[in-house]
Amino acid sequence: MEKHISDSMNDEIIKKAAELFDIEISQINYHGGFENFIYMFTRNNLEYVLRFVHSDHKIYEYVLGEIEFIDYLDKNGACVSTIVKSKYNNVVERIMINDKDYFTVSVFTRGLGQMVKEDVEDPNFWSNLGEQVGLLHKLTKKFKPKHKRPIWYDDTLYQIADKILIKDELPILNILKETIDYVKNLEENINNYGLIHTDLHLGNMVIDKNKNLTFFDFDDAAYKHFISDIAIVIFYRLAFYDLSIEERNHKSVWILNNFFKGYSTNNKLPKKELLKLNDFLKLRELTLYTVLLANGQEMANSEWVSKFIKKYRKRIIHKTPFIDTEYLLANLDYND
Repeated sequence: MEKHISDSMNDEIIKKAAELFDIEISQINYHGGFENFIYMFTRNNLEYVLRFVHSDHKIYEYVLGEIEFIDYLDKNGACVSTIVKSKYNNVVERIMINDKDYFTVSVFTRGLGQMVKEDVEDPNFWSNLGEQVGLLHKLTKKFKPKHKRPIWYDDTLYQIADKILIKDELPILNILKETIDYVKNLEENINNYGLIHTDLHLGNMVIDKNKNLTFFDFDDAAYKHFISDIAIVIFYRLAFYDLSIEERNHKSVWILNNFFKGYSTNNKLPKKELLKLNDFLKLRELTLYTVLLANGQEMANSEWVSKFIKKYRKRIIHKTPFIDTEYLLANLDYND
């Protein structure tokens, strides 16, 4: 989070939000946030999220588009948070910081259950996850929004990448631009492209005792290829382990065989789309690399981040594929 954004949050902003959404201010607790400010509170034994989005991160219209999308998914049976309206019956409220900058504030249910374990090995979990992602992709084909959401390459991060990836990072910048240009020119149609979550890693969902999932954090929802959501699932399950290409191939096949058992009950993704998987995995490598550097030297010097940067800089420079897509297609039990 950029310093001028973090400096703009104060108790007065929180107080105004509490008034707008009829929340007891004593119940509000800071939960964290990487790009936004996330607070939690409890009402009638249910947990809720109170979120503040700075206008320099997402404009009001884009946040309204996100909330509209979540509400549409919720009302059509998807496993997503439920939106809570303000006392003025609005799904979002705007709180001014100064004459130009503002926060867009929203409230929604957190979802029942606990965070998903990173090393989950239950095939039923992956099938259930696939079923729910397939439903998101099925529903987005019929979504007729009133409000805008961005196309993926309009993300602010890509617009300022040349200010982040400087000096020794220029080779990374060039590969990022090359990858963006390549993905921008991929074929787009109703069966492979639409408004999607774009960040469906296990940290953005909870699971209850009955194995029901709830997806949250649609902040990055954008128009993008469906295969991107699937690439995110694979990337965040495998990227932070020291695995050989053979181990990644094997684990990817196992995950996706279970994932598509569920996915195909709701949506049919053309099998040829899986040939693009490495392109979206590479885009995620580059995006996360840039995000981590964008958050300042202190974060870049931390043990986890410095280890990630060192490992993935080498992979990016050498254009090392994340998995072998030919092996994947030969061993995947999925037909479109």
